[in-house]
Amino acid sequence: MDSVPAPLRRFHRPEYTGENRCLPCTVANTAIAALLTLVAGVVSPVLAVVVLGLSLGAIWLRGYLVPGTPELTKRYFPDWVLRRFDKGPATGVGAEARVEVDPDTPQVDPETELLAIGAVEEADDDLRITDEFRAAWRDSIESVRRDTAAHVGSLLALEEPRVEDREVACIVTDGGVERARWPSEAALLADLGAVPLLRERVANWDELDRVTQGQLLAGLRIFAENCPSCDGPLAFSEERTESCCRTVDVVTYDCGDCGARVLEVER
Repeated sequence: MDSVPAPLRRFHRPEYTGENRCLPCTVANTAIAALLTLVAGVVSPVLAVVVLGLSLGAIWLRGYLVPGTPELTKRYFPDWVLRRFDKGPATGVGAEARVEVDPDTPQVDPETELLAIGAVEEADDDLRITDEFRAAWRDSIESVRRDTAAHVGSLLALEEPRVEDREVACIVTDGGVERARWPSEAALLADLGAVPLLRERVANWDELDRVTQGQLLAGLRIFAENCPSCDGPLAFSEERTESCCRTVDVVTYDCGDCGARVLEVER
């Protein structure tokens, strides 16, 4: 809000701008603005400049140019397009707010990989984390918790790392610029604590692309038995979440005490 000049604040719609801005809606409205500018240019170059300025200003202040854009975007944009935009920056290991992977990206089977390195074991026709890995992971998380910003800065090679646990996600910034996000600080602690353990056990860990690393880390989070932030109990549930122009059914893994979301997987 402070970045908006006082005379324009009555036109500002914070629910559709800033971190709440919907990228598909912004793309659609920018395309409409470009079309209107071309049409105005036929009449007058000056008019084209005015139309472009007013259109971009409206998108910046309000998040959209055409009223009802979210519903139009939801109706006419294919879901695969909305899925590509409806994600946080994937600049860090395990940094996506949801575990959504490009269908063209080679998939790994986290359970198979975690079994192979001894992080989990079979028990009563199911899998569970091994006692040895659980203890090592807990100790590593405790170390990370003492200086989370320094650990995430080292992992992502950031110069001015800052961790902000906001309502919608845990945001990692560098010099004020968002670089990565996790579902919560608890999920960030879980991943930061797991990375050195997986680096020791997975021979080619540093050669894996970040999507693959993220899949393994998210797969490991499923086996966490207690919240990395408060040590409360974790439990699965199902819910329907809505972004500006998508409705998604997800399975969540949340802390019963502090409410931290350790994992969110789209069904």
